[in-house]
Amino acid sequence: MTSTEVYKDLAKRLRRTDLLLLRAVRRQRARPAMREKGGFWGSLITDNEVDSLLQHHGEYDTPLGPDGLDAAIAATAALRDATGGRFDKLRQAFQLNGDDTDLILLALAPEISSGYGKIFSYLNDNLNQAYLTSDLASRVLRSGRTERLALTSRLMRSAPLIKNRLLLLSPDEGVEAFSGRRVAVAPRVLRWLLDGEELPQTAGFQPLETAGDLLIPQSTQQRLAELKNSLEKPNTYVVVGATDGAREAVAIRIAQLCKKPIVQVDLEKCTAYLQQPFDLIRELYLSNAIPYLINTIEAQDEPSQRVQLAALGNALSSLRGPVLVGAADRRTVKGLLGKDRPSITITTGKTQLEERELAWNAAFQTRGWDPSKAMDLAERFYSISGTTIERVLERASAESGGDEPSIDQLWAAAREGSRPEFRGLAQHVIPRFSWDDLILADKIQGQLHHLVHYLQHQETIFHRWGAREVRPRGYGIKALFSGPPGTGKTMAAEVIAGELGLDMFRVDLSQVISRWVGETEKNLKQIFDAAEGGVALILFDEADALFGARGDVKQAQDRFANQEVSFLLQRLEVFEGCAVLTTNLQENIDEAFLRRFGAVVEFQMPSPTQRELLWHKAIPREAPKDNDLDIERLAKQFVLAGGSIVNAAINACVLAAHDDTPVAMRHAVRAVGKELVKMGKQVNRVHFGEFYDEVADL
Repeated sequence: MTSTEVYKDLAKRLRRTDLLLLRAVRRQRARPAMREKGGFWGSLITDNEVDSLLQHHGEYDTPLGPDGLDAAIAATAALRDATGGRFDKLRQAFQLNGDDTDLILLALAPEISSGYGKIFSYLNDNLNQAYLTSDLASRVLRSGRTERLALTSRLMRSAPLIKNRLLLLSPDEGVEAFSGRRVAVAPRVLRWLLDGEELPQTAGFQPLETAGDLLIPQSTQQRLAELKNSLEKPNTYVVVGATDGAREAVAIRIAQLCKKPIVQVDLEKCTAYLQQPFDLIRELYLSNAIPYLINTIEAQDEPSQRVQLAALGNALSSLRGPVLVGAADRRTVKGLLGKDRPSITITTGKTQLEERELAWNAAFQTRGWDPSKAMDLAERFYSISGTTIERVLERASAESGGDEPSIDQLWAAAREGSRPEFRGLAQHVIPRFSWDDLILADKIQGQLHHLVHYLQHQETIFHRWGAREVRPRGYGIKALFSGPPGTGKTMAAEVIAGELGLDMFRVDLSQVISRWVGETEKNLKQIFDAAEGGVALILFDEADALFGARGDVKQAQDRFANQEVSFLLQRLEVFEGCAVLTTNLQENIDEAFLRRFGAVVEFQMPSPTQRELLWHKAIPREAPKDNDLDIERLAKQFVLAGGSIVNAAINACVLAAHDDTPVAMRHAVRAVGKELVKMGKQVNRVHFGEFYDEVADL
């Protein structure tokens, strides 16, 4: 409907409003007090006017004799209630009766033409009130005292027009008498009516496309089939489990079954809806859409927000259709569910390999791309489902400039599209190292390669060969890397992530561990939930702080510390992702964790041969080297871990650069001495021999 057609439709409906105002003006003019005021109208109250008000119980208007105007007004009800057009859509959406419609048209009139404002000033007997008031509204639409009071109830807080924020009253309650409060059309309704603004200017209110097929696990489809007859009823459906894209696909499928549009409401971005819940209800009625609410966990961090969330839940319970809520766990959204309507849980499971292969293959064929690449993606990114596939392919296509993307571009887009959100609890680490950078014993290298092979072939083993029947929770890997500092534990984790094409996230213990009871467990749960699915490797560096051995309870904090370890034991047991824990002392880790690790790799101090290789790699290739620099002797004489060798090599280069000479043996020896002092070890003649003079002052 064009803007011209909208205005024509409103002009037709406002004919009734014009007649109502004409009747009110005639009544106003029939008052003797109006004739007495003369040129002082609007600024004077006469004695006779007060006497008349007392006589008529505060009523302004004088009843008129029969003049046919009432009959004409009654006849225009058909204009007001005419079907079709944008205004009728508003009426139908909120199921407004005739009085509600008249009130909206009255409030809308001065927004369309300033002439109506002058009429309102005249009727208000106040030049400064060029707007509709609650008292004026009742006088225009009703004549008798009892009828006016009954109409006033349509402007009370619980009435549909006010509750759904179609009309706004100002100032706030208690500031001014109710009869003098201004009645105005909400700006959002005005834009929707006159400007055709279908969607609010809010970042988190997003319509979702409902066309096309969706990748939804068979088990979830069966659950939806069971609920088919109740999906359109006023229930709350909590979609839990899997990834954001998988849950979104289930929500879209429900909208398809209900044959209605759906909007995603991100409560993290739409904080205004927490403050004014019925603004959201108004938008949902205007769009006739099913709401799908996400990111409610962040909205519960503050007590005041929990109260707001409960108020939003109560507002949503007033909707005549279904409400959808997406979350990793139902418990995180319990504050939103309330008790005013039934809430039903729909669990989104994992897709099977065949389902993913069909979905990826169909998406590739639609674009005319090589389907063999789709098979790799289906097998490796087993947590991607729902609406994420289309987003991944759109991102990859954009990266390739519209051409068919390479496998590397597809993998990068898949990682980006499925990257978990840790909300500051973990830091993204870009893997920089390869197998050539790892200088380890063959035994340790073999254990690390086995981890990679496990993750590469788990779909074949657990799905095609049926190992899932033997170990239902076999996906992903949990590994413990132990050994002295600097022996390559963190580097090995980076190599594994890089080899598998995974993102790597290092858990920030300063953000995870909290002194408040229950906060640490909540943060850990958020990390594990986000990393579920194996699209990222999470690294718990220096994991002793979290996974330490439980002890006897001697004071209150001991009991809470033991609770944290017990929670980790339970969560690690069912975790289906990739997690690597590093520790300097395996003895510090609670023994109960060892059974839950798929691999325990003990990193040892490098041998002299390995140390020599490490020294060669650590000294920059372009650094000038003196002839007396004896790498073999450094490796044999000083027992250092790889990390310490790198530090010593860099410090040797610093000393040489300061002397403006090539890197010599004295520089390397002094750098080694600094490194040993830093580690709290003695620097003596036994270790340094003829080079002791270079480090004697350290």
